[in-house]
Amino acid sequence: MKKLLGIVVLALLWCKLGFAIDLKIPKSEDEWSKAYDSLNWKEGPETINFNDANSKIILGSNFLILEGDEANQWLYWLNGTQFPNVKIYATDFDEGSQYNFEYSDSGQVKTEDWTDVDPDNLIKELRKKYKASNAKREKNNLPTVTNVNWLYKPYLDKNYDSVYYALQITWSDNLITNQGTAILLGREGYTHASYIAGDSGYKEQMLLNLSNIHTFNSTKQYKDWKPEDKVAVFGIATLLETALGIKTLTPQQMKLPKIIF
Repeated sequence: MKKLLGIVVLALLWCKLGFAIDLKIPKSEDEWSKAYDSLNWKEGPETINFNDANSKIILGSNFLILEGDEANQWLYWLNGTQFPNVKIYATDFDEGSQYNFEYSDSGQVKTEDWTDVDPDNLIKELRKKYKASNAKREKNNLPTVTNVNWLYKPYLDKNYDSVYYALQITWSDNLITNQGTAILLGREGYTHASYIAGDSGYKEQMLLNLSNIHTFNSTKQYKDWKPEDKVAVFGIATLLETALGIKTLTPQQMKLPKIIF
């Protein structure tokens, strides 16, 4: 259970909180068991229609799945922080790994500014961000972050219209968390998918496989964009900074239309 308490999920925090979740974090094994049993877990294999994103997520028989507000509830119990944008949470009980999916209808995110991405500067800023969040974790009697390093530096894969990166996070209780993220670009926005390695350790292929687990529906893929469609007011470099929690954009900035003719 100690490992569960150490898990962190980087998520985008710009939407309003709308679900009154249980803010009491379980402490004992019995409380954790009751909390777990209170949620509506689905068993794989499951093909989830992720309607927000106009996409499908295919999960095998080794997965347990939560959707909607219950995903946010479970993540709050684990982290002491709400993640209202996460709509799908899945845990692989063979590997011990976890996946989270959220979507933003920002408009298509252009990638021409990828040359502005500086991984060395990003990791410096990220370390500052994590240290600043430690006070809240201490207040909730959760382990704090002592260091953050790249496992997989940010990479733009134009074949899959995706950005991948992975972080190794060291905690005050000596736990090390390995976490990967895929930003999956679509015609009308993007899906932010997180992969958190389990007891079997970080596996790079599981991070890269997020582009296969999640697929946008026909006509909703990145290549299907048309000149009359909405374009995001930010490029991929800014989106990466926002996904890492280094930069904050307002809901209006995230969804404001920008039409290119």
